[in-house]
Amino acid sequence: MNFSRRQILRGAAGASLALPFMPSLLGKEALAKTPARPPRLLWLTTDHGAAFEGAMFPGNSPLTMQATVVPGHSVGAGPLVSSVQNGARSVSPILSAPSTDFTASLAQKMNVLRGLDVPWYLAHHTGGHMGNFAANDGGGADGVAVQAFPRPTIDQIIGRSPNFYPNLASVKQRVMVMGPRAISWNWSNPAARSGSIDAQKGETSSLNLFRSIFVPPTKPSRAPIADQVLQSYKSLREGNRRLSSADRQRLDDHIANMSELERKLNATANCGAITPPTDDASGHQTLQQADFIAWSNLFADVAIAAFSCGTSRIGVLGMGYYQSEEALGQYSGDWHQGVAHQASSNQPLLTRAYQTFFARVFLRVASKLEGMSNGVGGTLLDDTLMVWSQECGVSTHDSFSLPVVTFGSAAGALKTGLYCDYRRVNPAWVWLFSDGTMHSRIDHLTLRSRDLGAGSGSGILPSS
Repeated sequence: MNFSRRQILRGAAGASLALPFMPSLLGKEALAKTPARPPRLLWLTTDHGAAFEGAMFPGNSPLTMQATVVPGHSVGAGPLVSSVQNGARSVSPILSAPSTDFTASLAQKMNVLRGLDVPWYLAHHTGGHMGNFAANDGGGADGVAVQAFPRPTIDQIIGRSPNFYPNLASVKQRVMVMGPRAISWNWSNPAARSGSIDAQKGETSSLNLFRSIFVPPTKPSRAPIADQVLQSYKSLREGNRRLSSADRQRLDDHIANMSELERKLNATANCGAITPPTDDASGHQTLQQADFIAWSNLFADVAIAAFSCGTSRIGVLGMGYYQSEEALGQYSGDWHQGVAHQASSNQPLLTRAYQTFFARVFLRVASKLEGMSNGVGGTLLDDTLMVWSQECGVSTHDSFSLPVVTFGSAAGALKTGLYCDYRRVNPAWVWLFSDGTMHSRIDHLTLRSRDLGAGSGSGILPSS
């Protein structure tokens, strides 16, 4: 009988025993106190993309610094320049908002990243934002091929890192996954890094999420949950020879998940006077712009409360629910077919939708974090990395030059106030693809967004 590599790996993983978390076995480094400035991560994603680069990115004049990353590939960077006109501060047409909200100091805590590519044609996807490229709709040969190689997303990887969480005493949620969009993925047994790679179910009620991360200063005493089933678990796993590898993996997953549940129940933190929310995101699931903005911000407010309290330091929110772009752009119809696939003739609508998201969701969250002290002379925004990523680049379905906008320095780990262009801006030639077919070679510097057209599957890739 022939076995696939995946079957062999799953069988090997099933032989591992996932034991409950035992602090006494950890080294001194893992038991150390949480740093004075623990970093936070808040990642927001939007579907589609397809806004032309002139609307999304600043012009090239700020790119005064150059660096060669590999022979023949130079990248550029420079200060992020904003200007104020008619009461609005702008970095680009999309990255603009009233200057009373988008202040000069906030602009200096922002980065705009251009030229980040996914080297495979994924078409539509949800996992590509944070690294699980296998989570795509199989719209092309590349997408089908990478579906065989699922992996955990970066939020879940750092959520299990003792370097990010050296002390879990107050942590109720390692990662707050918010909304129904499947953007976060992890092992079925994260503690053992074994099993299948599964989508992490997002919380659809911001009020329930608040209840899960707000920790009263006292907790009821209880017998350890895992202890109640541990003997039965050992007897079944070690004493039954008929147990298949897949069932052993299920048992390991179950006991490890119970151990994590026990850890959450024992987490304690005195969060002070945090007022419980009276509104719930689940009551704003309509296509109205005001409801979508409220839905987004209610989840973000819970993440901010968790960041300030220390009950979680990672949050991810997939914004592609109930056709979010239709709500943002106040468009009545099918955004996918009517706008994203006809991007050339719909740029004003695309620009307006994403500018609304930037000004009324992403910037609002940054402003709230900026207004909260981190207790050591800075703000919570200084200690947070906020990320906004889009599903596609300049052309719907294509992962070429994906726009990424950030706020915050992750507790000083990153420089801010920069515009970075990672494109290979001076290759002799590039290949132009349209619907998977190779066409003529053209000079990169002459390529413009309008040249790509609005058809499905058009884009560019650097030559090798």
